[in-house]
Amino acid sequence: MFKPYQFLFVAACMVLPGVACAVAIDPDGVGLDPAIGARGMNWTAGNTLITPVGGASIFAHPVGDVFQSYTHASLHEFGGSSGVNIGGRWTFVAGYREQVVSTLGNNVVLDTIGGGDNFFRLYFDATPNANSGNGTGYGPPDITNPDPVLILSGTINASTGQTAISAFNVGPDSLDKSGVDNYPVVDSITAVGDGTLAAIIESFDPAYFPEGLPIGFGLDFQITFSVPFSQTDPSSCFKNGAGALINGVGPNTLDGLECSVNTVGNINGIDGTNLILMTDASALFTQVTTVPEPMPLALLGVGLVAMGTGKWRRKG
Repeated sequence: MFKPYQFLFVAACMVLPGVACAVAIDPDGVGLDPAIGARGMNWTAGNTLITPVGGASIFAHPVGDVFQSYTHASLHEFGGSSGVNIGGRWTFVAGYREQVVSTLGNNVVLDTIGGGDNFFRLYFDATPNANSGNGTGYGPPDITNPDPVLILSGTINASTGQTAISAFNVGPDSLDKSGVDNYPVVDSITAVGDGTLAAIIESFDPAYFPEGLPIGFGLDFQITFSVPFSQTDPSSCFKNGAGALINGVGPNTLDGLECSVNTVGNINGIDGTNLILMTDASALFTQVTTVPEPMPLALLGVGLVAMGTGKWRRKG
């Protein structure tokens, strides 16, 4: 059973926008793990793939270019709950579009826009097998991971969100610098980035959120972007909104399923179609000021996803 203070935190957040809140969570959905009041989530290092739409260019990226992004990661622990370790059993996948609004030298800023392959989903897996190198096991179910459960879903809000990426004028280095180089023929530029995203949650499983998520509730992510990869392997594959595998870095030296086409080229950020970035995220639950039309409390939540290195950038 949940302690009374956990509900009081949630109630306070319903009237105090921007305040960090505790959320009642059952980590495994069946009550075997202790119920907790979590203020946030700390994710393991993950991956983001940025792919041009139409005539857009990863290398030149003039103002107006549009890109489709895909991202995934697994959860390390819940924040504010005495560091409850989830052991990778929670994962997320997301897709969204962005458009270049500023480009100056090696610095580019993109605003989140509508359209494209737009989704945000959280999964629970009792037998976690997310594989960063192959990019599999993050959900939805497939031959590499047959048992994940969808516990929360929604879309990315096109009215807010921004990403800024800065590349450095240095010679290319190995893309995969996390342990063994599993992509020995792929190099990369050096870059870092930051930004914000907002995910509008449309449904959730009350087995994992037993006290519900109040209307207007949010999840603020702080995520750093960087290359080369230093904390996890670059992903061979990603999942789109239909649950199908799409090509990332392609063939690698790992055992298991990987995608067959390298889309980032010989030098990631220079001669490939796509750009891949390492992400490192943490998150806080908050109440946001703008809420959608009323829906049943047990079926609705609103999440904010903020990706940042140092300070956040938001639309003016």
